[in-house]
Amino acid sequence: MNNNLNNVQLRENIMDFLQEHMDGSLATVKNGMPRCSPVRYFIGDDMEVYILSAGGEKFNAIKENPNVCLLVNSEYLDHRRIKGVQVFGKATTSLSEPDLYHEAIGYAPDPFLMEREKSQLRVIKVVPEEVVYLDALKDGDRTKQTLKTEDIFHEQGQMVMDDIQTYIPSLD
Repeated sequence: MNNNLNNVQLRENIMDFLQEHMDGSLATVKNGMPRCSPVRYFIGDDMEVYILSAGGEKFNAIKENPNVCLLVNSEYLDHRRIKGVQVFGKATTSLSEPDLYHEAIGYAPDPFLMEREKSQLRVIKVVPEEVVYLDALKDGDRTKQTLKTEDIFHEQGQMVMDDIQTYIPSLD
């Protein structure tokens, strides 16, 4: 069974899934070697990902290569039953952009804790360029759907109009 969603539904499903979870794996690359780090995150309005961290090698990797991938998934039951999101994008850090900290506080689930720990926390922001969604929990359908940059940042009303136009045949 194919579960293809239009872009509005796909964006909503992705946002809901990302907001229901808070743990993921952040993949970075430094000196040509991939590295994956467990992270806690929260989401902004345009699906940007904010990660709080005390530091670590991921910051050095992002400085060298800003291309990252965040994987968030359900429990892996077997090769047919999984639900997950991969967010591919460009990362920046509060080490190079100090204002990121104040931007992140606006989306933080616990801004008071973030403020209290300010001297020990660094922020990573991932701006998505492509988001891949898979929901094979119910029927094992492993059809992946991709949301591209132009669909991630659209205003909701404009996305609806774009989707309607794809289903209405031309009157020409």
